[in-house]
Order: sequence, then structure tokens, then C-alpha cells
Amino acid sequence: MALDRNIYWVGRQWAVTGAGIQAVDQRLQGAFDIEVSKLWDDDIESRMRAYVWLNGEDFAKALELARARFPRRSKAPLPLVESVLELIKEPMQAAGASTPAPEIASSPAAPPEPPPAAPSLVLRIARASAKFLPQWRIRTPDGRG
Repeated sequence: MALDRNIYWVGRQWAVTGAGIQAVDQRLQGAFDIEVSKLWDDDIESRMRAYVWLNGEDFAKALELARARFPRRSKAPLPLVESVLELIKEPMQAAGASTPAPEIASSPAAPPEPPPAAPSLVLRIARASAKFLPQWRIRTPDGRG
């Protein structure tokens, strides 16, 4: 795979790009590229150091810079409600709002009635033929077209 267009650092053998860590040598055709999602794997360094051709210092520097640029994300995503609340909380804190958002109280009332069922939809066309209509043609004043 070709180097990503967002290049943040280039070493002798490795580059930190928007896609993660990529080998500079394009003859490898992306076989040893490491995606951003796999930068924080525990065994990534030991697996790569098993290769004889690997420049260890260059790879360690690339891994360090890539991990600094792409911080570790938690594996379990927040539920929808909590993630929306987090998104709302950040602008409120930036604006200096000190009062928390009011809580929505849910009453233990009976569930609402389901809406009435819609009548079934029947589409019928009376006296329609399956014959194709002729194509429209645009004619120019000089007779071409």
C-alpha cells in the first residue's frame, strides 16, 4: 500500500502517517504496515523485532511517535445516552457553565398505547400496457440530432 498522504514523521525505514506506521520501502507493498487500531497491541514490538532486517531504533521511534499522536482508546464504547451526555458536557464546560443539565424524570406510568395499524396499501393500475414509450429526441435547427 502506498504511503498515506498525511505524513507526520519519516525515519530510515518507517514513517508515521495518518494510517499508522508504514514501511518506507514500497517494495514491501504494505505487508508490514501497522494500522492505528493495532498500535497499542501488547506484542507488536516483539513480533516486529523478530525480523532480521528491522532497524530496531527506527521502529521504536516510530512506535513512540505514533502512540503519542494516536492515544489509546477504550475498547468498550459508551452507550448512546452516555456518549451524547459527554458530547453535551464538553461545550458546557468550555463555556463556563457551572450548573448541571436538568435530569429528565421518568414516571413509572403505564406504557403508551401503540398507534392504530395503518390500512394495507394496494397499488393497482387499470388498463396499463407494458409497452415501452418512444424515446424523446432533441432536434437542433440545423437538422442534426
